[in-house]
Amino acid sequence: MRLKTFTAPSMAEAMHLVKAHLGADAIIVSTQKGDGGLGIRITAAIEAVEDEDHYDQYDDGADPLDEIAEALAHHNVPGELADKLTRSAGSLDADDPLLALAGALDQHFKFQPLPTGGKRPMVLLGMPGAGKTVTTAKLATRAVMNRRPVSVITTDTQRAGGYEQLHAFTRLLEVDLQQADGPAALQDAVTAARPGSLILIDCAGGNPFDADDAARQRRLIAGIEAEVVLVMAAGGDALEAAELAQAYAAMGARRLLATRLDIARRLGGLLSAASAGRLAFSEVGIGASVADGLAPLNPVSLARLLLPKYAAARDQAAE
Repeated sequence: MRLKTFTAPSMAEAMHLVKAHLGADAIIVSTQKGDGGLGIRITAAIEAVEDEDHYDQYDDGADPLDEIAEALAHHNVPGELADKLTRSAGSLDADDPLLALAGALDQHFKFQPLPTGGKRPMVLLGMPGAGKTVTTAKLATRAVMNRRPVSVITTDTQRAGGYEQLHAFTRLLEVDLQQADGPAALQDAVTAARPGSLILIDCAGGNPFDADDAARQRRLIAGIEAEVVLVMAAGGDALEAAELAQAYAAMGARRLLATRLDIARRLGGLLSAASAGRLAFSEVGIGASVADGLAPLNPVSLARLLLPKYAAARDQAAE
């Protein structure tokens, strides 16, 4: 699956960009106002065709529950969770698979956008390589573009190039980057941050299954009252994702931010993680470039990602 965000002065112009870059088969994942309330920002997706996989074939006469069950199986959603979602979709008595699945997702999961204010620091946790540093840069860029004060702190003081990577982004944004190599230093950096600013803390990746490493990460954030966000790459094994989510939830994570939505073909790991860790879906990372930004996630947009063929059919019918 390939996702891309387009910004234009009007909806018509934005849709023209979508069709020009992704073609007529692109589906709309989300629409929102542009920065400062001006213009339109659309996130669209295009599903790569798998000739050997009939999941991508649209069948208007298919039973909605069969289609939902097939889609969840395609995404490797664990059986128990898939059964719960399918039963919930059936209880809604909706003929449209998209609406039925969206309703089921709304019943079983929480959807909470990331805070934009500076009430509490935001700590980004996750496995090495999950995309925490790029996500931090994307959030900082969004704050700067919206003319909101932002402070960035990194605890990644050991990995070669860790500080330099984030510093390259913050330097372009003209935002100071602070380093914190322990709990006391992190508390000092948070205290010294500009009042009212959005405080972003990029934590070094660790091993949540190692008792000492997990204890180190808990101590690091214990001294600050923070909003802890788990950053997880899409496309991973569902059972392993569930165990990771539980481990990070024990560290205080309450929201899940998914990355690599532009290359992931199976999203069952994300559903499994959110369910096992009782995490609220927040936003998704669209690509590796900071310019690709983040997109909000809600029950409808998630259902569209899980059922791309129906989303595409609805969009074509609406034209």
